[in-house]
Amino acid sequence: MLLLEDVHWADAASLDLLRLLTTRRQGHPLSIVLTGWDLEAWPDASRFRVMTEVLKGPAAEILRLAGLARPDVATLVDAHAGPGVDERIIDALHRQSTGSPYFVIQMLSLLCDARDLREPGATDEILGLIVTCARTVLRQEFAMLPEPVLRLLRLCAVVAPDFDLDAVCRAVGGSSAIAIVESAVRYGLLAPDRQRTGRLRLAPPQAQEVLAGELTEEECQRLHARYADALSAHVQIGGDPQETARVARHAWLAKDVMPSERVLPWLLRAAENAELRLASEERELWLRRAVGMAGSLPDATTARDLKQRLHLELGHVLGQVHGFGDAEAEAEITRGHTPHTTPHTPDDPAVLSLLATSLLVRGRYDESQQLSILLRNIAERTDGPTARLGAAYGEGMTLFVRGHLSDALKELEPGAELAERLACEGRLPDGTYRSDPRVSFRCYCILAHWLLNDCATAAEQRRRLLRLTQHGSKPWDRVQALYVDAIVAAWEGDVETARASGTEGVGLAVEHGLHYWKAMLRLPLGWALTYTGRREGISDMKNSLAELRQSRTNIRLPLHLGLLAQAQHHAGQREDAVDTLRTMVAVVEHRREYVYLHSALPATHLLHELLGPESAETVLPE
Repeated sequence: MLLLEDVHWADAASLDLLRLLTTRRQGHPLSIVLTGWDLEAWPDASRFRVMTEVLKGPAAEILRLAGLARPDVATLVDAHAGPGVDERIIDALHRQSTGSPYFVIQMLSLLCDARDLREPGATDEILGLIVTCARTVLRQEFAMLPEPVLRLLRLCAVVAPDFDLDAVCRAVGGSSAIAIVESAVRYGLLAPDRQRTGRLRLAPPQAQEVLAGELTEEECQRLHARYADALSAHVQIGGDPQETARVARHAWLAKDVMPSERVLPWLLRAAENAELRLASEERELWLRRAVGMAGSLPDATTARDLKQRLHLELGHVLGQVHGFGDAEAEAEITRGHTPHTTPHTPDDPAVLSLLATSLLVRGRYDESQQLSILLRNIAERTDGPTARLGAAYGEGMTLFVRGHLSDALKELEPGAELAERLACEGRLPDGTYRSDPRVSFRCYCILAHWLLNDCATAAEQRRRLLRLTQHGSKPWDRVQALYVDAIVAAWEGDVETARASGTEGVGLAVEHGLHYWKAMLRLPLGWALTYTGRREGISDMKNSLAELRQSRTNIRLPLHLGLLAQAQHHAGQREDAVDTLRTMVAVVEHRREYVYLHSALPATHLLHELLGPESAETVLPE
């Protein structure tokens, strides 16, 4: 008989010899007994194949040792406390012990000293005592451990559940790291994680709390720093984004004991990876952390430039997620616009474009127009594409809301053509100005053409815009295209298209955490739901308007109020519709958004029907 223990640590040559012994015994009787972890938990996955061949023979038998099953724990409880113990107590003992006979017996000893486990009405108190006893048993166990094993367990407790075998061994350090891990496994305090190859887990449920609870904040941070260093040794630039995020997380948790110059690059790489995966909320998280770390850098020119760039990037992602009217988005963009710095000076057209967008979304058109003039001056001096596009979009938007549709198209159509030409040449502005300008221009061109009764052009541009954003586009560009498609469908009374585009857009916004666009799209979708007989459509529209109001989003508010009034009137809520229309007229008058009282709009027809033509005529300029 040949007995081999801990074969999960065997090297490739030893496994090859083992395979040879199992296949070429030349008639000699030989029994081989192996002990080791389940294959799925082996530290080196490359050796699975060899070991699988060894175990697949017809004479091989696999015996998996496990902790005590619940009936076994019940038997121990009966032996120590007598029959009649509440089933919930047995369940709790089994759960807290993870089936370890030692833990069960130790907890029973402590419990029986404190209470009669069969006492009527004491079950809830005993259940609380079980958790306390489990912690006491663990503390006793930890006190008897060798110091190297205890240090290992403290590391695991701090970084849990995110630790793998290789990184733990590197963090522990020294040639004895594997032996220390093996000792912890033997004590039943660490176990292979069968869900994830090469990963470990703390076995007792209370182990993490007990171990971490004895450490100071600084000690915890130093363990995170050690683990981040261990992980980073095998993470390459452009490698697995999840591995980069793991290093960044632990570096961030060690931010008070690691130099900013070491933490910040990992945060920036994690933010870049999130951007590549279009994970807006995750990118927001990493950028927030990066902004905080950049604030602790020495106040040199390069540090100031980095801080400014990070403020702009954070402002942009906040605008995408919460809307550019969001107060925090505006504040971050403004911080990135501090004068007399390089390269982001006040004449940076990307920054001016973001500020202009923020003003447009909040309905501050005159102030936005001033920035459009600055952008126009920059474009005349430099002929830069970002300045030319920003000037055309800002001016076209202002002309549109004022109701000067033909003049608006004179700005918007050339802007769209310029964007198309730049896209063909591969020169669309990148960096801070991340949205596809072709989408932004075409959306307003579609609305303007439709209002001018050029429905054929509007329909063709709708089709082209949906094709443009169907594959490979950014989610915020796609949802904007779907929003405009749903709005025009609602104007045309096309309930099914409004519902379909609204549903697709809301789903995409939810998937990518674009809260602003979710609220925007729920307005035409709520209109469509109401027209299909579903009353929740109106409440959805009201909730969306409330969300947009919180983010200071005033853009297209009269348009949305018009849709709500139509839905209310269709649902038989005439007085509510009248109140909504009066609010719509007041908003139009206050911000001079005369386009939303255009005679082609269904809401304007409803306004004339319910409040008379004079209700609009007194507001519109002569």
